[in-house]
Amino acid sequence: MATAIVFPKVSLETDSGTISRWLKEDGDEVRQGDVLFEIDNDKAAVEVEAPASGILGHARKAGDEVQVGEAVGHILAPGEQPAGLPSLKAGGQARRASAGVAATPTASAPPIQTKVSASRIVATPLARRIAEQRHIDLTRIQGSGPRGRIQKRDLLEAAAAPTPARPTAATAQASPHSASLHSVWLQKEGDGTVVALHGFASDHNAWRALLGAGRPKARILAIDLPGHGRSPRVVPHDLDAICEMVEARLAAEGVEAATLMGHSFGAAVAARLANRGYVSARSLLLMSPGGLGPEIRAAFVEGFVLARQASSLLPWLHELVFDASGISPAFLRAVEEQRRDEGLTRSLHEFALRYFADGTQTFSIRQDLERLRMPTRVIFGVQDRIIPFAHSNLLPARIGLHAFRQCGHLPYMEQAELSLAILNEMVTLGQSDR
Repeated sequence: MATAIVFPKVSLETDSGTISRWLKEDGDEVRQGDVLFEIDNDKAAVEVEAPASGILGHARKAGDEVQVGEAVGHILAPGEQPAGLPSLKAGGQARRASAGVAATPTASAPPIQTKVSASRIVATPLARRIAEQRHIDLTRIQGSGPRGRIQKRDLLEAAAAPTPARPTAATAQASPHSASLHSVWLQKEGDGTVVALHGFASDHNAWRALLGAGRPKARILAIDLPGHGRSPRVVPHDLDAICEMVEARLAAEGVEAATLMGHSFGAAVAARLANRGYVSARSLLLMSPGGLGPEIRAAFVEGFVLARQASSLLPWLHELVFDASGISPAFLRAVEEQRRDEGLTRSLHEFALRYFADGTQTFSIRQDLERLRMPTRVIFGVQDRIIPFAHSNLLPARIGLHAFRQCGHLPYMEQAELSLAILNEMVTLGQSDR
């Protein structure tokens, strides 16, 4: 009996989609689990597998818009023919013959080796997305998958391959993607990996407050975002450009899968990173995330960037927390020391002009969050004076929210033990969700 190939639901936003291309032809023998066709839905690319083994018959063509639940083809037992459909095997051979390719007379005949054109490159949807984002020519990539199919790991290896020359400061400014971000393994042992991305005007040391509450279950890689900490003093033009730099750093560290954790602006980067798929996000933890709405406290951004000495920095640091006593003298001294770096201060100013122009968050992660399917939680301080707690109302229903009372913009520092407990839960969820 024929098995129907049903068009799946791949988006919460629509009940239809488009077949981007078939990877198998009419009359091909397929096995259960073989990828039959790809669906493009906005930024999402989805592979649809064979529900059974047998002979494939198409009912809809590439480019067709199809309703969810509609049959786009059938899997037939050898010799079976469903009513109303033409002879599948003959149809497949006829199309190949009409295209100028002779049908193979016997199974023992050797395949004819032909040069594959760019339009016939076999690659997974994720590999195609990565190649487009990173400007990688797929015709130069040797696929390691079945029948030479290009996969994510092939592009990871290509990205990690040595370059002819080390980028200079001038080329890094001209092309931020070529500049290497600074990273530190805050903890080198544990089950799994957590990639930690700090907020605006901070650096990797911010996460030491979280680790002061106990030992996480996973190893922790903290990355300084561009224009921050010890990373190159460049200001990429958007979140995707920042993600490219983070992805390159992770490739260099050999990190292919991780729990992503981000704070404030770093949370927005983490969400976009998860959506891009270059790194497999097992789970996602966002603290006081930026990018949910346009509002941000403009006076804080401007005042904090302009402040240079302890007396002017301290009032703004107090705005970050619910309890002012949480800002220790050591914390204040560390921030003051940073402000002696004029290059760093200039890059922070340029960063603020680009991403918080006119007191507005000029980026959004709401669509990214709508598309994500890995375990995701958000921690928000109810008394956050930098990003309104009301932005938590804009979260998709499937994302869990932890509302911390008597907490401001720095939950990982103000309530470190609870934040660490939630992080450990996300690491466990990420491992069980594999």
